[in-house]
Amino acid sequence: MSDTGPNGGSSPFQPRDDGQLHFEPGTAAGTFPVTAPENPTPLSEDEPEGAVPPSPLWAMKERAHGGIHLFGHPDRIRAAHGVGDAAVYAIDDGAHHCMVGRRVGQTTDGCVYSLVARAERATWESFVNGSIDGRELFLSSRDAGLSGTVETNGVSNVFDVDWYESPDDIPAEYLPPSPFITFAEDLPTADR
Repeated sequence: MSDTGPNGGSSPFQPRDDGQLHFEPGTAAGTFPVTAPENPTPLSEDEPEGAVPPSPLWAMKERAHGGIHLFGHPDRIRAAHGVGDAAVYAIDDGAHHCMVGRRVGQTTDGCVYSLVARAERATWESFVNGSIDGRELFLSSRDAGLSGTVETNGVSNVFDVDWYESPDDIPAEYLPPSPFITFAEDLPTADR
């Protein structure tokens, strides 16, 4: 039985009892090769500033609570502060918060890990004006976690590695200005 789809056209797929769609016999050859989409990561869209590297940017966008801005981004933040291992990045997350992130390390196969958290905008401003350092910024944040990002064959993926119940649970080697880590193998992902 073929799935004719919403337009009544024929489809090369057929439903099965397991709920998955499978190629009907003889149709797979005409359907491949499947190519990666031109813009595979919606998290990269609308980023003309280029202030935040992809790994922390995608992780912060995925974890942000701010929602959709119907009338543009009046309180938009795309910022980097500090250099090298002390660099911390921020994006807006509603009128009173921002997401902060830093690159923690990477595996030899290219998976980049970033520490991300939600902070009060006032706390971010305290960091920018030098009243607190990057370590204090993360320790006074909430919803902290480690995310992994990987881009292969033009397709990007963001995944949770760990969540921290309390800022005190964040490993010290993940906080700024700790050096960038080269991990020998992928870290296990969060089981939550």
